[in-house]
Amino acid sequence: MEPPNKRTRSNDEPATSYSFPDLSTLPEPVLLHILSFMNPKEAVQTCILSKRWRNLWTFIPSLNFEHFFFRDTTAAFVHFVANMLYFRGASKLDTFRLCWHVGGQHQVSEYGDEICEIHVSNASSWIFSALSCKPLVITLDLRGFTKLKLPHALFTCTSLEQLDLKLSNRDNEETIGPKYVNLSNLKKLKLSVLTLKDPVMQRILWGCPLLEELSLSECLLKFSEMKSDCLRHLTMKSCQGYGVVEIFMPSLISLDLKNSWSGVNKLSLKNTPSLVKVFVSYEYFDEEFSSSEFEFFNSLTTVTDLELFDTRVKDLLEKIIPNCPVFDNLKRLTFGKWLINEKLDLLCQLLQRTPNLEKLTIVHKKPARPGKAEKKCATGQIPFKCKQLKAIEIKYSDPSGVHEVVDILLRNTSHGERVRIDFSCF
Repeated sequence: MEPPNKRTRSNDEPATSYSFPDLSTLPEPVLLHILSFMNPKEAVQTCILSKRWRNLWTFIPSLNFEHFFFRDTTAAFVHFVANMLYFRGASKLDTFRLCWHVGGQHQVSEYGDEICEIHVSNASSWIFSALSCKPLVITLDLRGFTKLKLPHALFTCTSLEQLDLKLSNRDNEETIGPKYVNLSNLKKLKLSVLTLKDPVMQRILWGCPLLEELSLSECLLKFSEMKSDCLRHLTMKSCQGYGVVEIFMPSLISLDLKNSWSGVNKLSLKNTPSLVKVFVSYEYFDEEFSSSEFEFFNSLTTVTDLELFDTRVKDLLEKIIPNCPVFDNLKRLTFGKWLINEKLDLLCQLLQRTPNLEKLTIVHKKPARPGKAEKKCATGQIPFKCKQLKAIEIKYSDPSGVHEVVDILLRNTSHGERVRIDFSCF
């Protein structure tokens, strides 16, 4: 028999409901983390929730200002950004991102000189405000600011660890021209759509003693050398320029060269003893070959991972392969983005110079801009000895000719029966 004071629940009574705790009871760091996933406009609107939330938005450690969020007018965007930066004061700021495209979809298409100067003044003022909060990361995506000149304080902010500048302003060489650089903690730097000249580029490299990653995208290069004792990763994508750029980077590990245009600077690797990974993709580069390109490929003897793509590289390899050095350190080779079966001898000649290769990846596809049909070099009777070869991967968009490639590889490999072959279609 149950004690009389113990209450039991009948079958008709609903089960006890469990309510989630009020967000306001969570610790402030958790709330700020939640707010950081909102755009600033939404974050400010949380001030009406309760007293606890009234000023919480002023401590958000990450600010992402995009004009896209303000579909009404540019004036509303300017007013909001200015006020938010004013009211948050010098609160701790980890990340600051400003994306503002003058003449964009939601803006006036034509500005007078006076209006343009006002916008330049606003952008500069906001950058100064962000710098006063000692941020770790700054991203500036400013397009159409033809008269913008980045403040020198941006290049002396010692708290910065990552800086990304996309200014779409290659016609104004004064946009980026610091007289002094002291970015003592900067590790990642990305520069896009800018004109970089001597001695600005070298001044930046000297002023970043901890810089590990440098990316140049769609930049006009007007310098002749790059020197850095600490840089480990260098990427150059669709950059234009003239002449030869000499690279002195003893700590450089990886080099990524993509889609260079006509007139691109040639790279001369003068001091890169640590280089082990190289990606080269030239598709739209039409100039005649020069001795600097021969020298470039002859400097890759320390590389362990090599990727060679597109028809421009194929044409270059045909020229240099007879005098190409032996790549004793090469372990992984990725090769192609053209019809490999049309140049089987070229593939075999390259494999002759990679005696310690462990993995070969072939990308078999029709070129994006097909030219004249090529006569096949169908002999494929050039034996190669890759005794360490363990795997072959073939990626193809068109299966025609793949069987020829496989047949030649197995026929000329001394231990073809022990090599794993994988296929994938893309």
